[in-house]
Amino acid sequence: MRLLIVEDSDLIRKVTRLAFPSRQHELHEAENGRKALDILTSVSEPFDAIVLDLQMPDMNGVEFLRELRHRPRHAATPIVVATSETEDSPLLQEARGLGVAAVLKKPWKPNELAATVQHAAANRRL
Repeated sequence: MRLLIVEDSDLIRKVTRLAFPSRQHELHEAENGRKALDILTSVSEPFDAIVLDLQMPDMNGVEFLRELRHRPRHAATPIVVATSETEDSPLLQEARGLGVAAVLKKPWKPNELAATVQHAAANRRL
């Protein structure tokens, strides 16, 4: 599985990597939405899924989602939002409105994240 992790916390990116052993997964990482868009521009194949934080500097998760949905090659990529935002958060509500595949509340367990991402990738919109 090819996965893009978009998260500003080094520690959370490290824990996320633990959920996806590198011998079975190709992982790419970005510390904000702008860097994630740069990665999307540079890859030849779409990712199987994206794990996305909402609160990030420079370009947050919702701003990233808006841009992603206008890129035909990547628009159908399943997004798993991993966030500490509450259900009534405007940021989370907007992300849901942009068609995320799943929302996982922090703190999550690595096996919980892996199962959620695998399910989202398996049910990808075509």
